[in-house]
Amino acid sequence: MNVAQKLPTLPTLALILIVLLGSIALLGASSATPRLEIPQISSVDDGTSVVVSGILVDFHSYDAGVENLVLMDPRSGTTVKIVCYKGIGPSPSQYAAIGDELLVRGEVSQYKSSPTVFTDNEGVSVLKKAEFVLTVKLLSTNWALFEGDEIVIRGVMMQSGHRLYDHDLEHSIMVVSDGVSVSQFDDKEVLVTCELRYDDSIMSLTLVVESVHMA
Repeated sequence: MNVAQKLPTLPTLALILIVLLGSIALLGASSATPRLEIPQISSVDDGTSVVVSGILVDFHSYDAGVENLVLMDPRSGTTVKIVCYKGIGPSPSQYAAIGDELLVRGEVSQYKSSPTVFTDNEGVSVLKKAEFVLTVKLLSTNWALFEGDEIVIRGVMMQSGHRLYDHDLEHSIMVVSDGVSVSQFDDKEVLVTCELRYDDSIMSLTLVVESVHMA
């Protein structure tokens, strides 16, 4: 028999290569850590490794170096607790602020039917800072999660500095600026460092301004 007849032809080799590459890709896809939305976490099993992102709305630090974070899904308002153990890198509280969008890689626990993601310092990173995440509409919809917090928000100052608007000019919030001059920023895009409060006397949300800068 001719030796050449025993060797696969080039088209056959190409087909074999395609099949092998496809198998490798499928294997990689099946073993990749799934990225889930926060509302989906309640439906996964204990011990499942996940990747999840959300807006930081609360955190507490403890003496042992453990930090408890709470992330919110911006679409549904659903929250999830993150328990972050001390690692080699800096703790989230050293670089993250309320309103930042965080990415977390960790392991799910359905403790007492309340989903929690356990991770360490190396499993947490900032995707976007608050000024690129928070909007007046988002704060108005989920105000109870942000009330009393210091935040940085981007918007358009209008009405002689008395209201901050989203860029679409459809949503606005009252600005309280005692001791801080803001009228010169009227009709300008600004970054506002402030505290969100609910004023019972006027039954309205307010931003108590600490500082204002041009965006």
